[in-house]
Amino acid sequence: MKYSLFHSIALAALALTLALLAAPSSAQTAAETPAAAPVREENIDLLKLVPGARMPEGQRAIFEPRVVRFTAKLARMPAPQKTDYLKKVMSMMGFNNPPAVSQSVALEYGGDRPLAAYVEEQAAARIAREAKTGERYNFSALYVYNNRFGPALIVTSFSQ
Repeated sequence: MKYSLFHSIALAALALTLALLAAPSSAQTAAETPAAAPVREENIDLLKLVPGARMPEGQRAIFEPRVVRFTAKLARMPAPQKTDYLKKVMSMMGFNNPPAVSQSVALEYGGDRPLAAYVEEQAAARIAREAKTGERYNFSALYVYNNRFGPALIVTSFSQ
């Protein structure tokens, strides 16, 4: 695997951030220390985000996860997906209770090809029961990292 200077700097910044998060301040006890969890929420436009999030082959950008909301058409129902790298990233980021993920969906957002997105198990079950391909939904997801395909998202919920 190729590592760029950007990747090395990002990993060093991640290590420093995790070290700072692990040490409670004098005003916080260990019991009050917040879990490493997404805190920022934002509405995003996948048509703008995806092209800018694509990384060169072999490179990834990992950053503090955040909750994003967006609208897209469901292009493919949940299907099995390898999640080894995702689990490694969530572990590195200090997720105390990482979402259970073993599937992905494809989302049509108006780009050149559908975006594959991880989907949390409960959301996957609900999508399989209630959603239809070709229908537009409002999705909530954790935005975890970027890779050659664009943003790595974990869909956690959806609504019509």
